[in-house]
Amino acid sequence: MTDRARSMLVVDDEDSICLAFERFFQSRGWKVRSAASAVEGLSAYDGLRPDIVFLDVRLPDRSGLDLLADLAERGAVVVVITAYGGLDTAVRALHGKAYDYLVKPIDLDKALSLADRALETHASRSEADGLARTGRELLVGKAPAMQETYKLIAKVARDRSPVLIQGETGTGKELAAVAIHRFSARRDGPLLAINCGAIPLRLIEGELFGHVRGAFTGADADRVGKFESAEGGSLLLDEIGELPLSVQVKLLRVLDSGTIERVGSSQSIRLDVRLLAATNKDLEGEVEAGRFRRDLYYRLAVLRISMPPLRQRKEDIPLLAEHFMRQMAAGSGHPPRVLGADAREALLRYDWPGNVRELRNALNYALAVAPDRAIRPADLPQPVVHREAGEADGGRRLHEAALRYAAALPDEQTRRYRRTVEQVERALIVDAMRRYGGNQSEAAGHLGLHRNTLRKKLREFRIGPEAPSA
Repeated sequence: MTDRARSMLVVDDEDSICLAFERFFQSRGWKVRSAASAVEGLSAYDGLRPDIVFLDVRLPDRSGLDLLADLAERGAVVVVITAYGGLDTAVRALHGKAYDYLVKPIDLDKALSLADRALETHASRSEADGLARTGRELLVGKAPAMQETYKLIAKVARDRSPVLIQGETGTGKELAAVAIHRFSARRDGPLLAINCGAIPLRLIEGELFGHVRGAFTGADADRVGKFESAEGGSLLLDEIGELPLSVQVKLLRVLDSGTIERVGSSQSIRLDVRLLAATNKDLEGEVEAGRFRRDLYYRLAVLRISMPPLRQRKEDIPLLAEHFMRQMAAGSGHPPRVLGADAREALLRYDWPGNVRELRNALNYALAVAPDRAIRPADLPQPVVHREAGEADGGRRLHEAALRYAAALPDEQTRRYRRTVEQVERALIVDAMRRYGGNQSEAAGHLGLHRNTLRKKLREFRIGPEAPSA
């Protein structure tokens, strides 16, 4: 870039968004122009030819993603703005030649960093084919961790290299593989999957590569393996960390040569198959332990996606819950159930070691046992509910033990002890309430207390609106 002032066009029909961009970027030496519609935006771009465009998805006269195509034809550097960054939006934005996208509310410091980076790398922007809207979200969530995952899926989908998808059990690794295939140039070809840990050692090689008649006892006919069946499409090797070392050698040969040999045959068969691999294991640790080949690991890990655990994106739990309940209602033909406030709080407090899959199963259980339309904590599986009760019981037991200890002290020491405990409790509660903006449910979860216990403490310590009136 030269030393001239950089220029920007913001296409958004929200005056507050445009004004925020103008004030922030103009104070940093940028020239900023705003447009409130697609027609006005395209005209402004042709007249101004700005260095970068921030483009809202929803415009009053036309979809911003449709306008993106016109801007891309003009060579514009575009960052898409959206109020909800789903997978489909990410794919359409990035495959429509947008540099990146931002989710509202906009972090202007992040927008500035993104603009600088976009202009620095403009010459090497990757090209991508636009895709038609599928109308179906494969993955659900709007947390920052999921936004990054959507971007990675959109970027790797158009590549040909293998993809390694890592993550804990239940985080949606299989859904990520489906999304990669669906948004790739292979989407009209097959997507097949095989669980490497679910097939006996003596059978897995034949399952993958097929066999010829007479290759072993019981092989009374030729058989096509998963690789051949996936010709022109993608093959997902789930739990690839369970693959025996002897088969790992042959898989590496397939990746290097692009050919397979059926068991019992020396004839090479050339294939066009993209390999996707998924695992909940630490493959680098498996390499160091000698259980996974180093050369195969580096060959597979050309492109990597790490699926975030649910405990790192708890803000997505209500969204996921509503999504699953709608799906289950559609399948049963009954109206969707309603998640009660207390049940929602219980879901938010639980750490979900089984991740999204465990959440879905918990809701499936709740829908089966709930007597009414509203789901209550009593309708949830016991581990989910007992965490809340257990934390409250644990806090009560600790407090009771402290009081017993204080009772054994001389009177003056007891009073000092009680005052110290109360001061610490009050400080912790004030800090939690400030941290969560006065939200008692979230503050109670942070402190490990039941919400009613927190309210009692708020009144006792005269904190906030729960303080007794004079």
